[in-house]
Amino acid sequence: MINKFNLLNQKKHMLVGASLIRIAFGLIILYNYTIHYSQRYFLWGPNGLVGTDSATESFLYNLSLYSLSTSNLYFNIIFHLGILIAIVFLMGYKGRLISVLNFIFVWSLMSHNNLILDGGDNILRIMLFYLIFADTTQYFSVDAQIRAYKKKVNTNLSSKLSLRFLLHNLAILAFLVQVCILYFTSGLHKAMGELWQNGTAIYYILQVNEFSHPFFKDIIFASDFFIVVGAYLAIIVQLAFPFLLFNKKTKYIGMLGVIGMHTGIFVVMGLFSFSFIMIANQLLFLTDKEYRWIGVFSKKRYERIRYLFKPKSQKTINESESLVLILYDGWCPFCTKSIKRFQSLDWLKRLEFVSFRESGVAKKYGISMEDLENRMHSVLKRNGKIEAGIYSINRVCKSIPLLWLFVPFINISIFLGIGQKVYDMIAKRRTIFPTGSCDVDCLLPLEKQEKEV
Repeated sequence: MINKFNLLNQKKHMLVGASLIRIAFGLIILYNYTIHYSQRYFLWGPNGLVGTDSATESFLYNLSLYSLSTSNLYFNIIFHLGILIAIVFLMGYKGRLISVLNFIFVWSLMSHNNLILDGGDNILRIMLFYLIFADTTQYFSVDAQIRAYKKKVNTNLSSKLSLRFLLHNLAILAFLVQVCILYFTSGLHKAMGELWQNGTAIYYILQVNEFSHPFFKDIIFASDFFIVVGAYLAIIVQLAFPFLLFNKKTKYIGMLGVIGMHTGIFVVMGLFSFSFIMIANQLLFLTDKEYRWIGVFSKKRYERIRYLFKPKSQKTINESESLVLILYDGWCPFCTKSIKRFQSLDWLKRLEFVSFRESGVAKKYGISMEDLENRMHSVLKRNGKIEAGIYSINRVCKSIPLLWLFVPFINISIFLGIGQKVYDMIAKRRTIFPTGSCDVDCLLPLEKQEKEV
C-alpha cells in the first residue's frame, strides 16, 4: 500500500484541469468585479450598504480587508488591487503567491457583503483555498511560457516521493472530494424534503420572481411533467454523481448530468455566477490524458472544417476526390433508400457509394461476403482503413455537415458499448430482395437454415 502511494505521488496529476480551473475562476472573479464596478461604493464602500462605524469590530466579524478602514481612498486601493491580482491570477504568473493573495482579496470582497451572493461564492472560496496548494500554472500561463523560454527540464516527475507533488495531489483530491460531498449531501437533503418527494419543489422555487425567468417559468408551469421530472432528475443526478465517477464510462454521464442541471439553473433561474462556478468544477474531473485526446481530436476537427470550406480551386487533385468509400447491400431496399438520402445530403461529394453485390467488389477489398451482408462497411481512401456497422454510420455522419449533430450521440453509444448492438439488431431485421440469378448464397439466414435441415 505504501509503495503504491509513493508511486502515485511520483508525478503531479490533473495539471491541465488545474490550469483550466484557474482560468475559469479568474474569469468569473473578474466578471463579478466588472459588473459591480459602477456600484462598488454602494455595495462595499465604507458609507454604502454595509458600512460600519467601527473598522476593528467589523474586521473581527468578517475578516475582510475592506473593514480595516473607513476611508474611501483605502477602499479604492483595496478594490483595484483585487482586480489587478485577479488579472495576474488569470494569466498564471507566480502561481502559488498570487493564489494566496487572490484568495485573501476574494474572501474579503465576498464576506464584506453577503447580501448580493447566490451561493456559488461559498464553493468558490473553498476551492480557491485548495488551489493554493496545487500547481495551477503548468499550462496556459505566463509561468509556463517563462519555463519554456528558459528551457527548464520537466519537474513534474520524480523517482521518489516529493512533498510538492504530494501537496498538489492532495489539493486536487480534496477539491474532487469536496465537489462529491457537495452534490451527495445536497441530493440527500432534497430526497428528505417533502416538496422534493412529491415533485413540486421546482414549482415553489419558481414562485420567487428574483430566481425565475418569466418566459421559461410559463413554459414549465404549463406542464406538470416538466415540474415533476425536473425535481426527480435533480435528486438522481446529485445522488448518483459521486458513484458514477468510479467507472470511466459512467463518469462522463455524471459530468454531463451535472452540466445539464446547472445549465438549466442558469437558463431558468438566471443564476449565472453560481452555474458557471459549478460547471467549471467539472474541468478537474478529466485527466491530462483525456485532455490531450480532446486536443488532438479538436485539432483534427478544425483541420476538417478548414478543408470543407476551402475553395475547390485551392484543393489538390486527391482532395477533390471522394474520401470515403461506402460498401452497402444493393439488394436491401432499406439500405438503398438510406444511401439515396445520404447522397442527396453529400453536397461536398466526399462519399462514394458502391454495392458489394457488384462483381469483384468483396474480393477487391478483402472482405468476406458474410461480413458485408451483416454490416455496412466503409473504406478510408487515404489509408485503406476499414470500418463496419455503427462505425460506418458514424463515418458517414462525420463526412456530411448536416449530420454532424448525430456524431456526439453515436460516439456516446459506441463508448457505452450499445451502438454496435443496436445496429446489428436493426440489420438483422432488414429485408433482402435478390436481383438477377440467385442460388443458396442469396437466401436469408432463416431460409438457409431451413434448406440445410
